[in-house]
Amino acid sequence: MTESPNRCAFTHFHPILTRPQDNDVNGHVAGATVHGFFETAIQAFLVEQADVDLRDGELAAFVVSSAADFFALPGFPDVLEVGLGVTRLVGSTVEYRLALYRPGENEACAAGTVVQVFIERASGRPVPLPQGLQATLAGLQVELEA
Repeated sequence: MTESPNRCAFTHFHPILTRPQDNDVNGHVAGATVHGFFETAIQAFLVEQADVDLRDGELAAFVVSSAADFFALPGFPDVLEVGLGVTRLVGSTVEYRLALYRPGENEACAAGTVVQVFIERASGRPVPLPQGLQATLAGLQVELEA
């Protein structure tokens, strides 16, 4: 298990409003839902900050790996924030570091990684990230904890 990353490790945050159906039978946000929160933060960033057209654009992004560690048990009606960072940009691949926080708290409820591969939609083949997208994602660069 990794340690809970401190909020100051991130410069970009995406708000998440929990819903009653996000809770599992124990009254906490389900693990699969946390992975969904992470993907939501990534996709929102790509659309809003990097101008990527995820539906009809030349590029498509596929998640090829994801993992999460859990440190606290948020649940509806918590308001949460996903800290979003990038730890690796190589060719067509982006590795994101994410953490889920309650507003004002420095320790994460959950933290994880998501690896995306960008492909050319027409061919289905991986392609290097366009320079503009690479520059935007490089602005999210964070250090990995030891």
